[in-house]
Amino acid sequence: MFKKDVRGDDVYYAIEWSRLFEYDKYTARRVIPELPGIMWLLHPVKTEVESLLFYACWRDGLRVGLRKLLDDSFINTGKEDLRDLLLQHELLYRFAVIDTSPQDIQDIMYWLIKEYKPLYNDLAKFTDSKRYMNIFIKENGDILPNLRVRR
Repeated sequence: MFKKDVRGDDVYYAIEWSRLFEYDKYTARRVIPELPGIMWLLHPVKTEVESLLFYACWRDGLRVGLRKLLDDSFINTGKEDLRDLLLQHELLYRFAVIDTSPQDIQDIMYWLIKEYKPLYNDLAKFTDSKRYMNIFIKENGDILPNLRVRR
């Protein structure tokens, strides 16, 4: 369930996260929809989970986007170094379908990166769409009570 509400110069999004899955390239192909959205990659560390990466998938959709990122059968994607870094970790993932516009995904990505400070996203190299003064997000779905947020 994705919702968007614009009030003056502010935008309010509500996104629905899937449950948390252990990454396996074969299972992921069956679980992940072929719709645009955001993928959240995490790594379990003892009793906590660490945020590694938020990854936007628009044109290819979530299923193909994750395959291009992590499956070594895709070469020359320009993300081989990132793939190597990610695959050094035990990976968990969850996703949110966002099928309105790439600019909405950009705004949500910006907020998520700012909020959770994942290891492999750099907020200094990312910007929101500049359409709104403030971005607010309500996240629905399974809560990650043991999420470690970098400071």
